[in-house]
Amino acid sequence: MSETESLAEKREQAAKVLREILDLMGIDAEVSGFDDGERIILDAHGSESGLVIGKKGATLDALQYLVNRIVFRKPGESAGVIVDAEGYRGRREDSLTDLAKRLAEKAVRSGRPVPVEPMNAHDRRVVHMALADHPDVTTESEGEGMARRVVIFPKRSAGLEAT
Repeated sequence: MSETESLAEKREQAAKVLREILDLMGIDAEVSGFDDGERIILDAHGSESGLVIGKKGATLDALQYLVNRIVFRKPGESAGVIVDAEGYRGRREDSLTDLAKRLAEKAVRSGRPVPVEPMNAHDRRVVHMALADHPDVTTESEGEGMARRVVIFPKRSAGLEAT
């Protein structure tokens, strides 16, 4: 059995698992799956997709964790299932990138660190990546657990020059 056949089998298994979980939750949604050669992407869509997403994607994250744990049980197996609903993850990344850029401008203008709301590891990574090449700010994660957040630091007090 080749690696692509294995990925196709895992994709079908992951889609079946997600369908079963959604059925058990009483959520009416269709599940489609595809892979990019490395990861499996599952998309739930239907009239109740808001329930699949949850607050700030929390339900999506929980579903993704469950599907990964069920489909990839053996140690060393790749945890490569992404669960999405109606393109939410892409929209969330775009809005986090915009937020990061606005807050970076604020940090530069004020000359002071600007904390971002607490968020999960994936969202923090999006903010770090969005500002990785910014010439005037650096980012660090601070805090523990659910209170962990990104703080945007100005590299110099560019916003406080001769006013």
